[in-house]
Amino acid sequence: MRKSQDVIGLPVIHVETGKRLGVVKDLLFDEEQRLRGLLLECGGWIRRGRFIPIERIRSLGVDAVILNSEADIFPLSERQTGWTGLVTGERKLKGRPVLSAGGQAMGTVEDVYFWGEMGILSGYELSDGFFNDLREGRKVIRPETPLTWGEDVLIASLGEPVRDAQ
Repeated sequence: MRKSQDVIGLPVIHVETGKRLGVVKDLLFDEEQRLRGLLLECGGWIRRGRFIPIERIRSLGVDAVILNSEADIFPLSERQTGWTGLVTGERKLKGRPVLSAGGQAMGTVEDVYFWGEMGILSGYELSDGFFNDLREGRKVIRPETPLTWGEDVLIASLGEPVRDAQ
């Protein structure tokens, strides 16, 4: 299981030439809450966003993302702009409140956990504010059913287990 913040900032490297093709800026999730790709830094005034589909990644390593070819990087289209990023976009996950279905505030999203190249979103790291995080640590929820990604908040079904972040 990987944390998104461990992937954001990694260099993207061509396996044969060793050429640096970009840097991971964000993770992109579809409407079904599956990791669909990695957003790269744009690197220019006019250049449109670029992304790597998850199925085109040769290796998602600890220190770099490895690709077979520069052709594995695609410009963002209308379809991808509807996806949800952790730290970018109109509906980004980071900073969004999480409520239980019973109306109890659980915290705000700081990070997400996912299963490598399979792209399965498996958990959320939640913050209760800077001082509470220092005093008690962040909470992690690993929902058995996907959270509802509402317009303004995320909603967890009742009884979701909450654990301290590791």
